[in-house]
Amino acid sequence: MYSFEDKLKQIEAALERKRAKWDLDAVAYVDYDDIKQVIMTHIYKKWHLWDQSKPIEPWLSRVFRINLKTC
Repeated sequence: MYSFEDKLKQIEAALERKRAKWDLDAVAYVDYDDIKQVIMTHIYKKWHLWDQSKPIEPWLSRVFRINLKTC
């Protein structure tokens, strides 16, 4: 079973790949680092929900979408 820390580099890489697609200029006082922190915290809290028999990328994409809608 993977821990959050085991997959941290893969999570950060996935965030970086998605970054270019996000319009982060919509709110002046929020930047990428703020969004990244919120998403990373959410992933950490929801880690137990990832079915580790399946690839992590699709699950991360869903988490990213959910978080960006609420930020």
